[in-house]
Amino acid sequence: MGLAVLGVFVTYVPITGVAASLSTISGATGASTSDLQWISDAYVIPMAAAVLSAGVFGDIHGRRRVYSLGMLLTVVGAMISGLSSVTGDSAIYVLWGGQAVSGLGAGLLLPTTLALIAYAVPDPHERGKYVGMWATGMAVGLAVGPLVSSAILSFAGWGWIFAPSIVLSLSAGILAYFTLPESKNAAGRHLDWPGQITATIAIASSIFGVIEGGSKGWDSIESISGLGIGAVAFVAFIVVESRSTAPLMDLRLYRSAAFTAAGFSALVALFSVVGTMFLLSVFFGSVLHLDILDIGIRLLFVTGVTAVANPLVARLMTKVKPLHILVSGLALCAVALFLLTGFDTTTSFGDLVWRLAIFGLSLSLMLTPVSVVAINSVPWQQAGMASAANTALRQYGGALGPAVLGAIFISQLNDGMTASDALHTALITNMVLLAIAAIVCVIAVVVQRASSAK
Repeated sequence: MGLAVLGVFVTYVPITGVAASLSTISGATGASTSDLQWISDAYVIPMAAAVLSAGVFGDIHGRRRVYSLGMLLTVVGAMISGLSSVTGDSAIYVLWGGQAVSGLGAGLLLPTTLALIAYAVPDPHERGKYVGMWATGMAVGLAVGPLVSSAILSFAGWGWIFAPSIVLSLSAGILAYFTLPESKNAAGRHLDWPGQITATIAIASSIFGVIEGGSKGWDSIESISGLGIGAVAFVAFIVVESRSTAPLMDLRLYRSAAFTAAGFSALVALFSVVGTMFLLSVFFGSVLHLDILDIGIRLLFVTGVTAVANPLVARLMTKVKPLHILVSGLALCAVALFLLTGFDTTTSFGDLVWRLAIFGLSLSLMLTPVSVVAINSVPWQQAGMASAANTALRQYGGALGPAVLGAIFISQLNDGMTASDALHTALITNMVLLAIAAIVCVIAVVVQRASSAK
């Protein structure tokens, strides 16, 4: 459990740690808003793409090996990212590369840590408590990231913000290699390269199309090509997986209304987390001109509340069905984003942070239940695949968040809107998606009750 929590903690520290440092990186490198989007997505896209195969790798080669490899890639990526600060004019491109390597490592870690819990705790009722600990590790990583980065930037250059990831990942990888019991479930499993390739193209191309659409226009050749290739690759992925004897993602899992609702909710939840944190970081730094410590303190009212509330949510799941909690979390998150539309350049600190705290509370009601619903919706033999599929959708949402919301923000600014109005438009778009996800979960509840009554 300690290694599982440490694994997810290490993968999420860089997300907010780097996000809070974007204005500093922009000032040092001259990066545009589009370039900053790619700093976030260069990490999250490989993360989302690797998640599907990570589950298979763990089943075939053992989760200890995959965990150790994920930590090694995280170390190498963080070293490249840190050294990018001394590469001059090419710094932003080297940083993208380092983020991609770290993201690949994170993609191997996420489903592996969740699968460790699923196999170690086969009882669905007991499992929720441990998944709650895992989600708390995620939330603490999100909370600590900006604070660590702000502390480092107070006495060192921005390249040093990646040093904690190097130390933590190296320590965890060594500890796991020598102490973590090996576990695997290789029966009937083999690598599905056509599925992996088409999934990777679909994820990367669609994100590229969205980002380019925001910066160059939705009728630009880059945007149209990216979105078109992404759509074709997605269809190809569905066809490949439906015919594969050992698919990365067994499409029959989606016959479960609860699993389908959990998948869509996972996508929307991380879309909200990463996308909103990206927007707020850019707004705080570029519009309000706050330093990184002030940005970190404000974001702590989101991630800190999430971290504190997560254990309470885990206990709540022993009394209330996780799917019901997920519905309330999605609805509360929509309310929180609506409240944040009342925030602008004149809003006081006190008037802002209570809105951020409600947003943070809503995240705790989404992040833990969505994983529990996904795993508990399938037989335990498919727990690894279910966690990988749910995590892939969650991370794809995390990649889409900065891309879509950033594109809306940029396009609204280009149309002459104020920064505050552009921020509000992006938040309202997010709010609508959350409302739709809540409705999907309510439908899943109704379907479950109807099935139980038969």
